[in-house]
Amino acid sequence: MVKWLAIALGLFMAFMGVQKFIGDVPVFHIIEANLADDYGVALPFIDPVVKYLTGVLEVLAAGLLIFGRRFEGAILSLLIVGGAIIAHLTVLGINTPMSGAPNAETSPMLFFMAIGAFIVAALVTYLERFRS
Repeated sequence: MVKWLAIALGLFMAFMGVQKFIGDVPVFHIIEANLADDYGVALPFIDPVVKYLTGVLEVLAAGLLIFGRRFEGAILSLLIVGGAIIAHLTVLGINTPMSGAPNAETSPMLFFMAIGAFIVAALVTYLERFRS
């Protein structure tokens, strides 16, 4: 069972990671804007530097999960998704735009996906803690 949970988590992490390189990811622009507006902090490197770094780490976690280093992949996934949850609760907000289009519809879906991935990563980490 844990193998299939790890593979499902790995596929999710790969999906999220690849989007950072080929998809429309407005979240990083929102983080930059909210930091500037709410805190007066200008961090223009968040998009693209943090976006690409996050994508690389997500793809790395996916590879670890899918190709047998499940404990390490689950720990890395916990860290990545934990960071996403913290971003949602602080500077991003629960509801995020569903695309980069102006006035795009917002949804809490991304936040709930992060919560779900965190739970699965925690479960895989727990179940794999003595097998690695």
